[in-house]
Amino acid sequence: MKLFFSKHKTFFLLFSFLIAWSLLLFAFSPEEIVRAIGIQGGYLIIFGTALVGVSGFASAPFFASLITFAASGEFHPVLLGLVAGPGSVLGDMLFYYLGVKGGGVVSDTGLPIVRLLSRKIASLPRWTIPVVSFCYTAFTPLPQDILMVTLGLGKAPTRLVFPFILLGNITFVILVAVFVSQGFQP
Repeated sequence: MKLFFSKHKTFFLLFSFLIAWSLLLFAFSPEEIVRAIGIQGGYLIIFGTALVGVSGFASAPFFASLITFAASGEFHPVLLGLVAGPGSVLGDMLFYYLGVKGGGVVSDTGLPIVRLLSRKIASLPRWTIPVVSFCYTAFTPLPQDILMVTLGLGKAPTRLVFPFILLGNITFVILVAVFVSQGFQP
């Protein structure tokens, strides 16, 4: 049993955070949480959760924080985007790096869908990669780790892709913050 918990400690930490945050949201309104944390602390939390919340399961604390802070009405959506976007891009760079360095591992172990996607990306015209990257990051709530690993495997140039991913992340956070803040107005 101890081995099971030690092997899955990241899952349990994230799950515990989600449970604690959910209980906190049931007990207090977003305005009360922001008053307790403060505006500057809220921006720091958004940056930190965006930085570590880049994979599918780990993104739940980021979305919970973003929705809470946007619902409070105390945070400007553009500032939320400008703070969370760079945090998310820094986290995305890890998956891009894994894709670049893990090309040999993927080709040895199989994973035909990832190889197929990376070959498709490598064969696309140069201008389509930033457009697809921006649209994926700006308009879908899907995890970005798959996109980043695929771009890394396809050896997409960093200077070509990352400005568009940064703009996409900023756009996505602004859109979510605006929709949430508009939905929670009395």
